[in-house]
Amino acid sequence: MKQFAIKSTDTSPSVMELLDEIESGFVVRIVRKREDWEDISEEFITRELFETCVRTGYLAELSA
Repeated sequence: MKQFAIKSTDTSPSVMELLDEIESGFVVRIVRKREDWEDISEEFITRELFETCVRTGYLAELSA
């Protein structure tokens, strides 16, 4: 499962994990770490939006 750092002005790190790839895009889990808790959500992102986010630097792949 690939993980990507989400660029943000917030001081707490956020990570997006690719859970499943389908024809039109990806099912992802977004984990936003707060001081004393985590906000976790599962979303769908289109392939076009995902590629745009990687190309512009909004998402950066984390090494294993």
